[in-house]
Amino acid sequence: MSPLISGLATVASLIFNAASSGPAKAAAAARRSGADAEPEPSAVVTLSPQAEAMAGFAGTGIMVSQGKVEHAPGALGVVARSMAGGGANAVSAALSGRPVSTQDFQELLTRFGADDAQKAQLTAGFDANKDGAISQDEFLKGLAKTNGPQAGTDFSQAVMQLMDRGGSGNADGTVAAREFAAFSTAFAATAAKRPVVV
Repeated sequence: MSPLISGLATVASLIFNAASSGPAKAAAAARRSGADAEPEPSAVVTLSPQAEAMAGFAGTGIMVSQGKVEHAPGALGVVARSMAGGGANAVSAALSGRPVSTQDFQELLTRFGADDAQKAQLTAGFDANKDGAISQDEFLKGLAKTNGPQAGTDFSQAVMQLMDRGGSGNADGTVAAREFAAFSTAFAATAAKRPVVV
């Protein structure tokens, strides 16, 4: 065997051994031992094609939510269109003047399973103008950051991880349409409950 081939084989062996040790090896050992460990949330979360479309709607000022439709429980529908996004309906008129206080938003995040560090990061990310409240427009802009080139940022990953595991999420590494809509629905419900005192 030539020295070049022998050297490449040694490097390949080192890389293989390094890759097969550590967390992957521990996970394989746990599977072999039959231990039923609860799955950890995925480190990198993506949007399903339907959730990607919903993030695109948010970028144009449209909030999509889950609701009860007589013949289709859990169906998705448009809750509101931001005033900045063009036309408005009665719901958006009601919501446009009702931002969610950062305290109420953090309570919403707690219901989705966020810890203190995540609540601080997400509240700061959604409250773009730092006025102590999150308007519908700020919320939609934050949701829109989960799609496209900004999807890999710390903020967008934190939002997607929250949607993927919080509420009715399954922590599978992909935000489904129902998971995306559950977060939007919770925000809309919080905004509709009470006026903000800042």
